[in-house]
Amino acid sequence: MSSARVSLDFSSDEFLADPWPIYKELRESEPVYWSEAFKAFLITRFEDVVELLTDRQVISGFPMRSSRRLFGPTLLDADGPRHRELRKIFTPLFVGASVRRLRTEILIPAVDQVLDTIEAEMGSADEVDVEFMERVAVGVPYAMVTRLFGVPPEDAAWLRPRVLPLAGAIEFPATSLETALRTKAELVEYLKDKLADRREGERMPFLDLVFPPGEPVDESLLGSATLFLLAGTETSVATIGKIMYALLAHNVELSALADAEYRDQVVRETLRWEPPSHTVLRYASRDLNLHGVDIKRRSALLLSLGSASRDERVFADPDTWIPGRADQRMLAFSNGPHTCLGIQLALAEFDTLFERMSLRFGGVRRSGSLDGIRPGFWRLRERGHIFRRPDHLHVRLERRRAGSSKADA
Repeated sequence: MSSARVSLDFSSDEFLADPWPIYKELRESEPVYWSEAFKAFLITRFEDVVELLTDRQVISGFPMRSSRRLFGPTLLDADGPRHRELRKIFTPLFVGASVRRLRTEILIPAVDQVLDTIEAEMGSADEVDVEFMERVAVGVPYAMVTRLFGVPPEDAAWLRPRVLPLAGAIEFPATSLETALRTKAELVEYLKDKLADRREGERMPFLDLVFPPGEPVDESLLGSATLFLLAGTETSVATIGKIMYALLAHNVELSALADAEYRDQVVRETLRWEPPSHTVLRYASRDLNLHGVDIKRRSALLLSLGSASRDERVFADPDTWIPGRADQRMLAFSNGPHTCLGIQLALAEFDTLFERMSLRFGGVRRSGSLDGIRPGFWRLRERGHIFRRPDHLHVRLERRRAGSSKADA
């Protein structure tokens, strides 16, 4: 059914190393591409992706999709009134004044917890080598989410091995759903235990919102709580790694990120240039015709946020990282009714981390072995598609010189 001469195997070395030429060929030759492997249509152009994300006849809910089988009915898989009802429950924690409060109460302490350990390791030396993905890109989101849920920060080491199978089960290609269901059950029991042990006056921002103290626990929302454990961690892990990669690949001085406006431009452009999630899954609730291709009702649609984010019809020089570009539209947080609920908190998390790094360290550069060298550019080896991130990122952090101000405690 397809004539495009492309390799569309999401797990292939070719695709993982450099999917962008494949996306470009599809945008040009076959913007509605039938993938026999996934029994789905891949949509690659920006305007088409946006149109379908905002079309109420293109739905998220489908009983047999892996996320529904794993988490049960959640925001991710609900449409219409039920979706709006669920968003109304969670929204108060993720907007406006609440995010500003969480920045002070949760984000800054979480970031400082991670950076303090690195400074302590540095000791009296002028610099220290750090595996950035494990120490910072993983460390910060898990330090944040434990505080957001009001559970002990040291539980992060127990949580991550149980969250990772959840991510794998909704990847392309997916890992074991059976393993994910087992670890999800462990997480549900963990949350139920924490709720049962909740003490009066204890701060559990997320759990208190979803499961109000003094009321019976609505067990139908425990699947949503485990989904938020995943959404609040692994997408941020990927994004933080991509931002550091962009800084290193373009020789950006860490001190430049002390400027709030430039820091925001860096974060937003990186989310366009290297989004952490390349695809979202939707279903046609009616027959569609797009670019002359008939799409039958109930067909699966893979909407390519990754390809759309580099569509030359929308973005000038789309393959180039240009903070402050005139068109700053991004699809990293999706669009339409299912726009990521945590967008403001996520942006605040990235902003807080790189602001604190710019104030606490004098500089950063690559160290250790480098993957994917090519003339004039340095490319990381990455894996994943829904959670696309670097495997490793070795950096050397330099001590801030005497006399420079440090971040406020």
